[in-house]
Amino acid sequence: MASLKDLIRQANDIRRQEDVEIPEWAPGHLFVVTGLPSGDWEQYQNKMSKLIRRDEATSMEMTIRSNKAEIVAKALRDQETDEPVFPDLREGISILSRRSAGIVNGLFNLVQHLSDGDKDYTQKIAAAEKDFGGGQS
Repeated sequence: MASLKDLIRQANDIRRQEDVEIPEWAPGHLFVVTGLPSGDWEQYQNKMSKLIRRDEATSMEMTIRSNKAEIVAKALRDQETDEPVFPDLREGISILSRRSAGIVNGLFNLVQHLSDGDKDYTQKIAAAEKDFGGGQS
C-alpha cells in the first residue's frame, strides 16, 4: 500500500482544458491550457503583491503584462504532442509580450480558472467539502 506522501506525489490534480483554438495565432491547430502547480501560482501572486506597492503606473502596467505572458507561457501546450509550446520560458515571455493583449489576457483568465485562482478562500473550502463529501475519514 502506498503511503499518503506517495499518493499525493502521484496525484494527477492539475486541471487542463483541451481543444483550445487560437485562430489568430495558429488556424486549425488546437492547444491545451493547464492550470499551474501551487508553487508557480504562489510565485505569481507574490509578484503581484509586490507590484501593488509600486507607484509608477507605467512600470506596473508593463510588469503585469509580462507576468501574464509568463503564466500563459508556462501553461500553453501543443495538443498533438502535449509538449510545452514554449520550452524556453524567457523566449515565450518575449514572444507573448508582443502579442494581442486580449488573447493573452483571455488565456491568462483560463489559466487562473484552471488553477482556482479566481476563487476566494470560502469558495475553495466549499468546493473541497463538496469533493470530499463534507466529512473527514
